[in-house]
Amino acid sequence: MKNFLTFLLLWFLGTGSVAQAVNIAVIAPKSQDMARFGHDLVKGVRTAVALINQNGGILGEEINLIEIEDRCMDNAEISTAKLISTASSDKEKLSLVIGPYCSNAFEKVADLYANGKVIRVIPMPLTTEQENYSAKGLFKIGGNAEAEAVAFYSFYKNKFADKNLAMFYDQDLPQTVEVAEMVQKLFVKDGHENQIQMFEIGNMKDNYGEFAKKVVQKNQVVYLLGSTHEIAKAAQNLQEENEEIILFTDEYLATGYFFKEMGNFVEGVYLLSLQDLKAHPEFTEDLVQLRLSGNEPKGLGVYGYAAVNLWKEMVDRAESFDFDKVCSKGEKETYKLPWGNVQFLHGVASKSSGYQIYQVKNGEYTQVD
Repeated sequence: MKNFLTFLLLWFLGTGSVAQAVNIAVIAPKSQDMARFGHDLVKGVRTAVALINQNGGILGEEINLIEIEDRCMDNAEISTAKLISTASSDKEKLSLVIGPYCSNAFEKVADLYANGKVIRVIPMPLTTEQENYSAKGLFKIGGNAEAEAVAFYSFYKNKFADKNLAMFYDQDLPQTVEVAEMVQKLFVKDGHENQIQMFEIGNMKDNYGEFAKKVVQKNQVVYLLGSTHEIAKAAQNLQEENEEIILFTDEYLATGYFFKEMGNFVEGVYLLSLQDLKAHPEFTEDLVQLRLSGNEPKGLGVYGYAAVNLWKEMVDRAESFDFDKVCSKGEKETYKLPWGNVQFLHGVASKSSGYQIYQVKNGEYTQVD
């Protein structure tokens, strides 16, 4: 049975052999719509691993990196977690998992890794409920939906305060619901509840044209949150109804399909994204090192890079790869992340990088906030 488990693990993880080293994994999408996010995340992890190995590894051991396809489905996430968390021998066991990129079956997956004594670092934004869910060995550094809502509202007040907003969200995607509701609360708090309308995408029932007509009668700004196919359809119809409409969306929802469907009409669209951190003083030293090694951090790559180095620092301080010792160090001490010093309370970083806003100009992302 043990030999079969080893074979199954190696086959599933997509590697022919596992070096005599400490094993870690990154779980990220490698194909279809979300591939570009997965590519950036994986590249950042690879870069961190390569630099650490070049400098002697961790506690005298090299890191062996295993890359796992994130299928972004509940059953797949659970199966992956079960397989990894039940590996017991040194050859099979993983000391760290970065991700998964998607948060399917979040609580079940978190418990499986905790029970299997596998440290996890999640570099992606989560809902408040997910961020507050505590599991031993789980460290969350990607921020949450509230940060996105606050960043949007601050930008809106500074640039579009005289315009009405239509807020679209998908009832089946908890993060979009949370962002939408938080934006609405910010409008109400400031006494501007008459300037916002809420629309649930599921109510469109493919009748995007009629909804577009209704929206543009009163609103000049639209914030689209939902699946990439739905927001692409809505955006197209809105622009056909009024080419002056101002569109916002979440970069991680605007996948390759969105840009393909929008074509030239994507010009001028605003995107909310985690900060790229290149201007942060705390990241300067790492940025110089990365550039000297021929690696320019891009998108989520910085967060993948930070996740590996956070774990390395915890291991170094614990002077061990032991799960309990690393957790103890992680939960009690202060760590430097690219956006500043943080402590972890129930696995939540005391400070997140926050969001920033880009606009598509001449086919390129331009920071505008």
